[in-house]
Amino acid sequence: MLAGCGDDTQEVCSTILKLLKHAPTDIFDIGMTNKGGKTYNKFPFDLEIFVRLLHDRQRQSCCSNRRDVDFLAGFGTDLYPDRKTNMFQDTNFRMVRSGDANRQGMLHYAKAIRQKTNHYHLERTLFRNWDYQDEGYSLRWDPIENQRYALRWKDPSKSGLVDGPGTMQAANSLAVEALRCLPTVTVNKQARTTAFHSVGRRSEFFIWPVWEPLLSIETVCSLLALNELHSHPPRRSHLLARGIAEVYSATRIQPNQYYKNFLSARPLV
Repeated sequence: MLAGCGDDTQEVCSTILKLLKHAPTDIFDIGMTNKGGKTYNKFPFDLEIFVRLLHDRQRQSCCSNRRDVDFLAGFGTDLYPDRKTNMFQDTNFRMVRSGDANRQGMLHYAKAIRQKTNHYHLERTLFRNWDYQDEGYSLRWDPIENQRYALRWKDPSKSGLVDGPGTMQAANSLAVEALRCLPTVTVNKQARTTAFHSVGRRSEFFIWPVWEPLLSIETVCSLLALNELHSHPPRRSHLLARGIAEVYSATRIQPNQYYKNFLSARPLV
């Protein structure tokens, strides 16, 4: 639910687009390197660069300007880096390769998606049934993107919209902003992203609430991190007292060594 936006859908889309266009995108370039005249933006990247950025952005931040530090917290943690590569442990929301054939990773995709998002994309995402008619990078956060290579009639890398569903540009663009609300920390030396729950080594779930009252972004962040959501099953009476109407869970799977996907969500209470 959007509050204080009026009932003019065109005005709502225009306002959101203006906010997105004015939001700096340089945070998505923090791991960018240049080699041989080519620009690469793999993710994750070298720990020392990440730590330097953490200290720099922390000094620049204040209560009214937390965008960069919140994004960095959402990108990963500087604790217990990979010993082999010396790269920091990154968010559980990185579900694409750290670097594709062109050595571009999730942050490159996020910036490209943001730059391409327009008024028409927002209107279709917010006020129409999703038609998946956009072309562009995929973050693999939508269960519809769980399309196994072996079960498709045509090579996905050579397919177009006529061969299957595309993506929803604005949905991905808005979802990227939510990374600021989902910081990554270490638990038993392993990176864990807010709202993710692991059972053993192979079962991993993204769990989130659906609430009824109008909430501030600070309260939403608290709800996403609420320990009560990970009870088995969550206690409905306790959740209702907090204004939470339902809790959903989506399993994160790894079909191959390069990609991950979410399965369709299911209610937990």
